[in-house]
Amino acid sequence: MSAVTRQDGRALETLIRKYRALVFRTALRIVCSADDAEDITQEVFIRVWKQAGRFNSRSGLPAWLYRITCNLSIDHLRRRKIRFTRMPWKDSVEAGRIPEKGLPREKSSEEKMIESEEWRMFTEATAWLSPKQRAVFTLKEIEGLDTMEVAAITGLSPDRIKSNLYLARKTIRDKLGMD
Repeated sequence: MSAVTRQDGRALETLIRKYRALVFRTALRIVCSADDAEDITQEVFIRVWKQAGRFNSRSGLPAWLYRITCNLSIDHLRRRKIRFTRMPWKDSVEAGRIPEKGLPREKSSEEKMIESEEWRMFTEATAWLSPKQRAVFTLKEIEGLDTMEVAAITGLSPDRIKSNLYLARKTIRDKLGMD
C-alpha cells in the first residue's frame, strides 16, 4: 500500500488484481446490479488512488476497501432513492459464482440445480432488506467479519450492527417462510 501512496501505478494494478473480486462481490450484493457494481468497483479504486495517504494500516486494507465499497454502494442507492431493490436473476447467479479464492470444484448437475434455486430464493428474500441491513448482513454473514470489524467499516455502533442484523435475518426468514 505504501507504493500506492507514492502513486506507483504498478502497485495499484497489483492491488486491483488482488481485491477486485472482493470489492465487486460486496458492491453487487448491496446494489443488486452488475453494471452499478462495476461502476462502484471502479470508483473504489479511484478513491484508493486519490486517498492512499489517508489509509490507516491498523485497520487493514480489506477493512478500508469494505468501508469505501459499502459507503459508495449505500450512497448510490440513496441517490437513486432506492430503499428496496431486487437483483436481476442473471446478476444474482453471477454474484454467487464469484470465487473468493481459487477456482471452485466442478459440481454435479443436481448440485447446481439445487444451489441455483436456493440462491434465487435467497436473493429474492434479501431484496427486501434496506441498504444498511444488506451491507451489515453481507459483511457479517456472507463475508464472515466480526461485529467490531463491521462496526469499523460501516461506522455503526455494535448495537446498531446487531439490530440491523436481527432485522435482516428476520426479514430473510419471513420471506423464505422459515418462521
